[in-house]
Amino acid sequence: MSYKATVFNVMIASPGDVASERSIVREVIAEWNAVHSAARGIVLLPTGWESHSSPEMGNTPQSIINDQILDKGDLLIGVFWTRIGTQTEDYASGTVEEI
Repeated sequence: MSYKATVFNVMIASPGDVASERSIVREVIAEWNAVHSAARGIVLLPTGWESHSSPEMGNTPQSIINDQILDKGDLLIGVFWTRIGTQTEDYASGTVEEI
């Protein structure tokens, strides 16, 4: 049965060494949606650089990610393990820039 809901874009900010942890975050969000979304009228939509960005020319990779995904985010979940990611022009890493 369909229902009306507000969708919140949840940005998963993380470096490349935590791919399995990003999958776990997506699974937890999907479980939350399955249990709570209809009753609360809220859907959490997980987004991230590996799934919601596309190649584009004319800007730095991180700027493209920021324009395509980050600027549309409502919430952010940061995931780290042994590294913080690759340095960008202005920040210690793309993940740090996203946060």
